[in-house]
Amino acid sequence: MNLLSKYIVTLTHLYGVVHKDVVAEIYNEQKDEQITSQEVEDFFDASVQEIEKHFAYKEGNYFVHETILVYDDLDETLSKQAGKPRYIPEKDELMKYMDQFYFYKSEAYKKLYDHVLKYHVDGNEERAEAVCEDAEGMIEVNASFGTVMSTLDNLGVEFNNKKQRDKVKRLVRKLQDNVRLWTNKGHTNQELKDLGYSAAGNASAGNQVLTKKLGRNDPCHCGSGKKYKKCCMDKDQKMNAR
Repeated sequence: MNLLSKYIVTLTHLYGVVHKDVVAEIYNEQKDEQITSQEVEDFFDASVQEIEKHFAYKEGNYFVHETILVYDDLDETLSKQAGKPRYIPEKDELMKYMDQFYFYKSEAYKKLYDHVLKYHVDGNEERAEAVCEDAEGMIEVNASFGTVMSTLDNLGVEFNNKKQRDKVKRLVRKLQDNVRLWTNKGHTNQELKDLGYSAAGNASAGNQVLTKKLGRNDPCHCGSGKKYKKCCMDKDQKMNAR
């Protein structure tokens, strides 16, 4: 895939929605050659099928992730992004977002993983990973704290007493502050607080929660009964990369 295509895809994955001017600006900052936003748009039109395989679509002057379009959430996302600074990673970090399942693993994530692994899943690394990735994914789509905790319950995380549950609650709340969010233009809530900005609020329990595309730990779409990451994920990624 051409480098400009990768910038369109990765920035869409990172921000959820990104203006063509921003794509050109970040591309120009990280490359010696200079392009215009019109050239970015023209390039997308010429490579539309290849780029759309990676869930990035054009809507007016914006490149938008498929999830936002499916839930007709573009205006709300733009409204929540308004006035916030943009997180711009170095090129090497940015390019990791070509993987549709990549996410930033903060220290808060690692602490939750270590705790769940040690105390709640009998040292089963695969189960600990599934629990923490699902918690991360729910936070990414602005699920309420109660919904995230219910997800842990549904995944079979066991608590022997209130003290154990309260400990995990604290770790999950910490994770909520350290997940990169579309509504924060890629920043975490904690990063925005440190910069003096208002962080994005979490959705109330009654609000609709976006459903992400097929997750790593979801049952595979082929019907094998295996987890997606253990079955067709590699094949699908290779197909999308063509």
